[in-house]
Amino acid sequence: MNRAVVISLSLLTAVGLCVLRIKYEVVFLRKKLHDIEHDIQKYQDDIRIYSAEWGCLNDPKRLKALCEKYLSGMRPMEKNQIVSHKKLAEGGVSANTDYRGAFEKFLDESLDRKS
Repeated sequence: MNRAVVISLSLLTAVGLCVLRIKYEVVFLRKKLHDIEHDIQKYQDDIRIYSAEWGCLNDPKRLKALCEKYLSGMRPMEKNQIVSHKKLAEGGVSANTDYRGAFEKFLDESLDRKS
C-alpha cells in the first residue's frame, strides 16, 4: 500500500509540475502575442501617417509651386552639351564648351536666389 501511495504522489507531483510549466508558458506566449499585436498596431498607425504625409508632399499644386520656385532658371539641354565618354577620354571636347565650373556656377546662382 505504501508503495502505491508513493508512486501515486510522485505521478501527481509530476503532473502538477507539468501543468504549472504549461500554464506559465501560456502566460509568456500571451504576453508575447500582446506585444506583437501592439507592434502591428503601431506600424499600421505609422503607415497611415506616412501615407497622409506622402499625399501632402505629392500634391500637384505644391509640386508646381516648388518647380516654379527652384527650377525657374532651368532650360532644356542643347545638343552641344552632350559628349560621349570616348570623346572625354580622348580629350576631344571642343574649346567652345566650358564644362569646368558649371556645377559651381549653378550652385552659386541657386544660393543667390535663396538669399
